[in-house]
Amino acid sequence: MEKLLYFDYAAMVIEIVLLGCMLLRKMTNGNMNRMFIFLVAMAIFTNSMDIIAVSFDKSGMLFVTEKMVYHSLYLLLRAFTTFFCLAYVILMTDTWYKASDHLSKKLKLFLPVSAAIVIMIANIFTHHIFYINDAGEYTRGKLFLILYIINGYYAVYGFYKVFQFRNILHPAKIFSIYIGSFLMMCAAAIQFIMPTILIDMFANATGLLFLFMMIQRPEEITDGDTGLIKLSAYDYDMTRSFKNKKAETIVMIKIINYSVIREMLGFKDSVCIKRIVADTILRLMKENKVHGEVYYTESGNYRIKLENKQEEKADQISECINEYFKKPIKYNKMQLNMIVCVCITKIPTDIDNMEALIALGQDLKHKYSGNVLYASKISSRIRYNIMQDIDMILENAVAGNEFEVYYQPIYSIKEKRFTSAEALLRLNTKKYGFISPELFIPAAEKSGTIHKIGKIVMEEVCSFIGSEEYDKLGLDYIEINLSPAQCMEDNLAESMIAIMNKNNVLPSQVNLEITETASGEIQNVILDNIQTLHNAGVSLSLDDFGTGYSNMTRIASLPFHIIKLDKTFTQIDNNPNLVIVLENVIKMIKALNMKIVVEGIETKELVNKFSELDCEYIQGYYYSKPLPKNEFVRFILSRKNNANY
Repeated sequence: MEKLLYFDYAAMVIEIVLLGCMLLRKMTNGNMNRMFIFLVAMAIFTNSMDIIAVSFDKSGMLFVTEKMVYHSLYLLLRAFTTFFCLAYVILMTDTWYKASDHLSKKLKLFLPVSAAIVIMIANIFTHHIFYINDAGEYTRGKLFLILYIINGYYAVYGFYKVFQFRNILHPAKIFSIYIGSFLMMCAAAIQFIMPTILIDMFANATGLLFLFMMIQRPEEITDGDTGLIKLSAYDYDMTRSFKNKKAETIVMIKIINYSVIREMLGFKDSVCIKRIVADTILRLMKENKVHGEVYYTESGNYRIKLENKQEEKADQISECINEYFKKPIKYNKMQLNMIVCVCITKIPTDIDNMEALIALGQDLKHKYSGNVLYASKISSRIRYNIMQDIDMILENAVAGNEFEVYYQPIYSIKEKRFTSAEALLRLNTKKYGFISPELFIPAAEKSGTIHKIGKIVMEEVCSFIGSEEYDKLGLDYIEINLSPAQCMEDNLAESMIAIMNKNNVLPSQVNLEITETASGEIQNVILDNIQTLHNAGVSLSLDDFGTGYSNMTRIASLPFHIIKLDKTFTQIDNNPNLVIVLENVIKMIKALNMKIVVEGIETKELVNKFSELDCEYIQGYYYSKPLPKNEFVRFILSRKNNANY
């Protein structure tokens, strides 16, 4: 019976379409994409050899040499195809480093395909696999089954690897691999029994189509704006690496002023900027001969994953990227200055879990120095263990009374005495010791624990204000910070007034600090709370003035009594322009009949400068750091009795 090539032609169409889709959609970034493209190209080449070989068979002429060459290439490439299909599965589980780290494992991987090469070369002389008989017909030899055994071996190996790592693979991926492999094995069995039905390559193409639809889906892998691997794939890949305890180096790249650039340029142009940055990173990697996975993880964050020998090039590519983005980027006749922070992180050496890796990426905005950073130097394992357990830490702290209120004195320049203090929350745990508010406050806001913590602080401060020892201090009021989340509580004002009444505290003895961020997110609930507290006689302060983009119209419309200048204003010695800004800000605040507290004062020179600028209050380490309540009481009493302080 004559061999028919219809299935081979159909397979060729499928394979060419798959290759075209990958290239046209620019799905060329990432090892998985590149391996799939290689598999499709291998299938096209193998299919071509089969079509040519069968065409010579059907010609009716001898062509012994040609038939030997093309049949040999087809059979050899068929063995290589199953080998690379296994490699694709191993790459999907990200365990290639484990699959070939010992000699025995290397033999399991490479010995069968090496044997296929040796057998096919030997077949030229022995004709044990196949030969061309005197009639010019392709004829199987007595050892032909060996090639099927080799192909079957790699198929079973692939099944085993998928089953072994089923916990880290999505069910859809497991299903597609099993179905595709089953189709190819059934087709191989049919073609072995009925050699004239050339269905093998068609089944292979169908299997690749399954992989393309279920695994190589561009919407799941590729970010449409940058062409890089997207956030969800990064999360999956890194989680898999942590589970496999795989050593990798991550170059973290964060555009710190990305939100400013996006607001300035608008959505459409900001997308172009993201693509320009992505293309620049890829170009710099190519120029420096650095190979690795490149991800875009949203909001101006890029990640490069390096492994094996490429890890040695982390310093080289990081320095190159860091220096490049220090120069302005030309875009639409504009010069864009990007503030780019680059950090090298080794896992699991520096960080051993996904939550800590995310926390480090978010923390980079506070770590910019202009130089390449190293996670091993800017962070500790303890810090990121805290971030992993922070929700449980906060719940235990609330239940176990591990929070403590400290007080930082505020000095009145005109009255020449300490007239108030800011209440600051501290957390001292049995397991981790002191935990910075920079860590636990954002986590408490995210989890909602901030509402419980806020009540603890209010109760503690009001209890102190209502005590006899507070009466001896001669202070006017205590400042209490309110987070944006607290400001949005429906019954915040009523709850605070009730706590003050319970402790016999006058509303004038409490000053509530609202951050500039919270004031910029005014909603009806916040307005109602602010107005109710103000009507009750509680004074209000705007904290951290100067850290954001102040809406002066909104600030002027709210009943603030005090504006607290952020410590960034204390850098007037290094920036003459800042002095001009500061002088005008102070004039504006004075015109609104608001008083000024300057935070972060550490030297006598700064005290004198802000005194000359007619600021009323000074807060900072020059006078005192935040103190526990008992130390604070002793401090104020000692200064109260000293007329020269």
